[in-house]
Amino acid sequence: MKKIVFVTAFFMQFSVVVYSQSSVSHNVKIVAHPILELKFDETINNTDFSFNSLSDYDNGKTNFQAAGLKVRSNKNWVLNVKSNSPNFTPSSTGDTDIKSSALLVRKTGTTMNYPLETFEQAIASGRNGGFDTNTILIDYIANPGYVKPDSYSIEITYTLSTP
Repeated sequence: MKKIVFVTAFFMQFSVVVYSQSSVSHNVKIVAHPILELKFDETINNTDFSFNSLSDYDNGKTNFQAAGLKVRSNKNWVLNVKSNSPNFTPSSTGDTDIKSSALLVRKTGTTMNYPLETFEQAIASGRNGGFDTNTILIDYIANPGYVKPDSYSIEITYTLSTP
């Protein structure tokens, strides 16, 4: 009888060991597609200029941190700027020959000014990351000269691309 109990206990341990070590596995795959997102920082908007004095007309005016842009990307990126027209547009009877290049654009904290043109110019670059790490502030410098009294505007386009 001891033999039967011993043999039974032995086989029970063997069967528990054999059946308790079962496992399976598989691979999980992540496919990461490139993303590029650009948006304005709505809390920063100082894009209007008011020319009130002779000094303003003689020297032009600068709006520091006039606009803010945010980038979200999983790749390195380049920020380009361009004008959508070669000239500013008057609201009524003002000058129609104020060139877009009367407005200079630069990344805040740098010294390189870019005259606004109808072709894209790279003004900033960066690395992959979210909005919290990829924020760009833009300065605008306007020097239109002695233009007729009116309100003038021009549309500017920022484009995000990869190098």
